[in-house]
Amino acid sequence: MKTCIDCKLEKPFEDFPYDKSRNRYLSVCKPCTAIRTEAYRQKNKDKWRENNKKHSEKYNQLILEWKSQGCSKCNEKRPHIIDAHHVNPNEKDFMVGTVKRGIKVTKEELKKCIPLCSNCHRDFHHQEKQTGISIKEYLNLK
Repeated sequence: MKTCIDCKLEKPFEDFPYDKSRNRYLSVCKPCTAIRTEAYRQKNKDKWRENNKKHSEKYNQLILEWKSQGCSKCNEKRPHIIDAHHVNPNEKDFMVGTVKRGIKVTKEELKKCIPLCSNCHRDFHHQEKQTGISIKEYLNLK
């Protein structure tokens, strides 16, 4: 058990954020941390917006660079047509492009994927359901 320095309530350790860099739980519980964060956002709106804008630009650049490889099947190059297909669905943590995560986490997720254009992606999943074909077999089809 640990006491939050903001609300002064004694709570279990799971209710506190864990700081990996210092190898310890923080002194403010998760609900109080959320309140502090929102207060900071309200007080520093311009700074927060600017940081979000910079992050979005870096994130979008990462996705565009990855999509520039083109479709692994038909070599379609238009980035707005390219999807991220997880080679092993069991390793999938989130859908790239639908859920926005940190740059580092997104890079790791993209390593589990291959680029497919929307048509090839849908065609693969259709054939996979019909015949049980693997992605490697699909990519080798003429």
